[in-house]
Amino acid sequence: MDAQQIRTMVEAAVQAAVAAALQDQNVLDAIRPPAVVVPQAPFAVNPAGAGNNAWDFTSSTGIKIFIASTAPFTLPYDGNLPGLRDFLRKIWQRAESYGWTAILVVADASATPRNLTVQHGCLVLEDVQAHAIAYLRLQQREHQASSCLRKLLLGSITPKLANRLSSREEKYTVNTAAAVAPGVAAPAPIMIQDGTCMLYELIKMVSVETKATVSIILKKLNNLDVLMEKCKSNVEEFNTIVDDLVAQLDARSVTTPPMMENLFEGYSNCADPKFARYIYMKQEAYEDGTIQLQYPALMKVALERYKVLVDKNQWLQKTEEQLEIIALKAQVVSLTASKQTSGTPSKATPRKDQKGQGDKFAWKLVAPKQGEAQEKTVNGKAYVYCPYHDTTKWVLEVNDKGVNHRTGCTKMKEAKAAEAAAGQGDATEAALAGAIEDVGTATVDDNP
Repeated sequence: MDAQQIRTMVEAAVQAAVAAALQDQNVLDAIRPPAVVVPQAPFAVNPAGAGNNAWDFTSSTGIKIFIASTAPFTLPYDGNLPGLRDFLRKIWQRAESYGWTAILVVADASATPRNLTVQHGCLVLEDVQAHAIAYLRLQQREHQASSCLRKLLLGSITPKLANRLSSREEKYTVNTAAAVAPGVAAPAPIMIQDGTCMLYELIKMVSVETKATVSIILKKLNNLDVLMEKCKSNVEEFNTIVDDLVAQLDARSVTTPPMMENLFEGYSNCADPKFARYIYMKQEAYEDGTIQLQYPALMKVALERYKVLVDKNQWLQKTEEQLEIIALKAQVVSLTASKQTSGTPSKATPRKDQKGQGDKFAWKLVAPKQGEAQEKTVNGKAYVYCPYHDTTKWVLEVNDKGVNHRTGCTKMKEAKAAEAAAGQGDATEAALAGAIEDVGTATVDDNP
């Protein structure tokens, strides 16, 4: 058998094997069940899913969405104005997480969309009510979101604030009956409490909107040095209030005034000398054009400097010059007090033999008048007048130990010693006053 015959036989065998394999595969495909194709889930950025189809609150998934989306915030809001901004931020975050944002974006009178949580000052109640009626007439997700928002609000505010809000119930209760053509009898009203209108009323109740509101905010921003005093030089609290004031202007679509000069004045009024010096150097560099700053950046660096000084336990620490002045003043006060104390006789405690004796020894308390004798004998005992005694003016001329009072009076010796010390103290006090004057000429600016 030659090579060509062998090649022909091999090719025939390979073809037969391939045909057999294909036959077996056809048999397997015939008896194997078809593969299950798993559909791909629609893309969504929150657990509530995409679109505006109504949630099925009777299903397990729908119930979980309802419970999670209406869960109250940890700390109930008490209605204070400084906390309103943070409360509204939490509302918007919850809306983003569960697909409520559509009910919080309201068109104003000029049809411009406004985010209720940050631009509420650009809206009036009629804008919000018209927005609510439009979606409450439909059985869609926005209608359900309104109910969820209302439940979230009532669970996340204090009972006292909830009672105040309930007094405005007519403001957030709207008639959702279908509109009819002119001349057609109106249907019976369908009144529904709306979550978005409730939030708007809560905001207005807290902010107490008046025509003077904007001017009051602008006045506060133009007097930041006064604000720093009210904050007792707490830079973090100062920054928080400034941010809130700017946010209130943004909420009313009012342009923020130039802030750099006002901020420099506010920070410069801080009681900490190191911080004030730091701000002064920043202001010089800003005015010279050495650095470029916008007011948010200035607030950031000021807050960082404040935190550094606090962490180092250097905040509101007195300078060496201030401490020296305080120490010198303390010495002056101490010397003055010592001088006054030593020069003023202390009130003597009544002697035991004088207690309960009525007016028997009252004469001892009366000093002789000018020209009267300073010696007297009473009941056979010799007495002398001593000006160095306080209450007992008359004392025995010779005491029980035989000491003559004229030469041995301890009160007299103490008083004369005090007078001598006082004379020396006057010189010391003058020297201290001079030292204080010299030290006081140094300022924080002289010693950065």
